[in-house]
Amino acid sequence: MSHFGLNRTLRTSKFAAMPKTTIAGTTVRRAMIAVGALAMVAFTAPVAHATSGTTTCRPTLPTAERQHIADLSAPLANRTLTEARDNVHEIASIWAGQGDPRGAFADVYAPILDVTLRSIAQHAYQETPWAERLAVNFVNRYLEAVNAHVTGGEVPRAWQQHFQFATDCRHSGGRVATSGMNSHLILDLPAAIVAVHTDADQWADFNHYGEILGSATPDIIASIKEDYGTDLTELFTASIVGDAIGEQRATGLFFQSVRAAAWVSGRGLSNPVTKTATYGSMWAEWATAEAALDTSDAVGLF
Repeated sequence: MSHFGLNRTLRTSKFAAMPKTTIAGTTVRRAMIAVGALAMVAFTAPVAHATSGTTTCRPTLPTAERQHIADLSAPLANRTLTEARDNVHEIASIWAGQGDPRGAFADVYAPILDVTLRSIAQHAYQETPWAERLAVNFVNRYLEAVNAHVTGGEVPRAWQQHFQFATDCRHSGGRVATSGMNSHLILDLPAAIVAVHTDADQWADFNHYGEILGSATPDIIASIKEDYGTDLTELFTASIVGDAIGEQRATGLFFQSVRAAAWVSGRGLSNPVTKTATYGSMWAEWATAEAALDTSDAVGLF
């Protein structure tokens, strides 16, 4: 699958106008975009089952490996994007080497970080320092959850469910991975947008990043399939949409949809007037998407 990038003219057309919309006028739209991008796949995609012999039960992680993951996920070890990228790759490798589904989301994230770092090095954005700050803040939210999990600390609520799924034999590696995607994109990304003091003018760069992410898809699919025996191709293409508009374009729309919803949530969180309502809406979106993904997992779609 080759990279699909939406025309850059979108950044100055209807998508570019998104920062000017009000939270009250976009609550339903945001929910439809974020939940639809994940739930659409859950109800339309004939995704492959885990391969024969693949286990979704967590093996006992040796003490040395657990300590290594704790060291790799510590905040001081992830002050730069290069450090974080390398450490996520190593965490994914450690868990995969143990046949441990807790590494499924790291398998998804590692190729994304490769693309992110490359695009920043190539100065693909108008405001490179902001793009790097956002990427570092964003990935560290995942790494902090990993660190809390392996050290017995307080794991954020949504990530608690992610790690619980990884220890439950009823859930596939694909379901574990999608629970991480759901938490990271719907809840962590808006918080990161606020934390790095994002303003409306940075929508163009944010939107462009969504276009670039599509190039990570082949590596994501290959990594998950190799390590956990689950084919997530349909998660990014969705059979009905893919048949209608083409798999490459469907992949681009998947990434753009969830990130556009996160942008609106981030703008809502940054406004004291809409912060509480936005926070509640984000959790509602997360819960709805989780329910849809639970259904797909229960019927064997992941």
